[in-house]
Amino acid sequence: MSALAIVFFLLTPALLVYLCQRFPRLDKVGTVVLAFAAGILLATTGGLTSLFPGLDLISLQTEISEIAIALAIPMLVFSINVKSTLGLAGQTMKSMCIALITVVATSTTLAWLFQDKLTHIWQIAGMSVGAYTGGGPNMAAIKTAIEGDQAIFVTMTTYDILLSAIYLLFVMTLAKPIFGRFLRPYQAPMKNETDRTSEFEHMADESAQAYRKLLQAEGIRQSLKSLLVAALVVAASLGLASLLPPGIRSAATIILITSIGVACSFVPGIRALTHSFQVGMYLILVFCFTMGALTDTSILTSLNPYLFYYILLILLGSMLIHALLCRFFNIDTDTFLITVSAAIMSVPFIPVIASALKNRALILPGFAAAILGYVMGNYLGILTAYTVRWLLA
Repeated sequence: MSALAIVFFLLTPALLVYLCQRFPRLDKVGTVVLAFAAGILLATTGGLTSLFPGLDLISLQTEISEIAIALAIPMLVFSINVKSTLGLAGQTMKSMCIALITVVATSTTLAWLFQDKLTHIWQIAGMSVGAYTGGGPNMAAIKTAIEGDQAIFVTMTTYDILLSAIYLLFVMTLAKPIFGRFLRPYQAPMKNETDRTSEFEHMADESAQAYRKLLQAEGIRQSLKSLLVAALVVAASLGLASLLPPGIRSAATIILITSIGVACSFVPGIRALTHSFQVGMYLILVFCFTMGALTDTSILTSLNPYLFYYILLILLGSMLIHALLCRFFNIDTDTFLITVSAAIMSVPFIPVIASALKNRALILPGFAAAILGYVMGNYLGILTAYTVRWLLA
């Protein structure tokens, strides 16, 4: 039964790709959005438990999503020219710094407003900053560092999964048209930079048709080679991370996978594996479908309203303040969305957002921004927690 479930999660995205190839209207929606939506639909209708009764699906889905994203991250950067990529989005790090500041400011302000409604508000503030500047590993690390309440941590994690799923769908669908009304559009490279943009030709096709090349003989050979190299990258990263303290291993593993993957892109033979990018994108579809299927909407029946509103307002408030500051600093729409997503959603979702924005040139700068969030998340979260406790004492 477990083997059948694994095959189901790995091949369902292939069915979605096929449907997008057959029906152009579906392709306009995008394979990434469809994969995530299909997973959520299965979760809310109980379709998975009907297909695989008695199976521990949560553990299996978690393992599949972790493996898929671990392999996808290096494969997405193998064929990228690092120098050209960073040069195409010079404002990314500026926007990310704004994102970090707005999350800290929003969380601290909301802690003052909710101090009479929530117990241990200083812990909630600190863990929220960790979650929305770095990610789940940062929130867990901060919880350990400040000896946070376990029940609050579990509830926050549950609400975070639901609200982040809704947030991700918003960023991938409606956010660009909305924020594009008052933020300037992303500027493509100048004509005299054609030699740099040619480095991204293998990533230019955003449609489902791009996956056809993976079924050709050359595509199969390149896919197998890139999968082998990616597996070695992941193995090396896990080995190095195991030498570090347990509290930082998860974050360190993601940082190492990305960093070693980038280093591999400087090797001509690996950078020539241009099909690796599309294989990585297919693994992103597997990740999105599996994560969508993990959504648990039953938490709404036992809602802690003030904690739920606190997290919701952090997501909305930090995004709106960030957008206003981006308008002031003349930062474009795509850079704003990739960095606000780097802060809120962290590294694994960067390719998802970049694909939805149809601007894959921002993948590597987005990775760099998200890694900055991972690095700074623990420091900012712990600092926020103890600052809030001092302010509200």
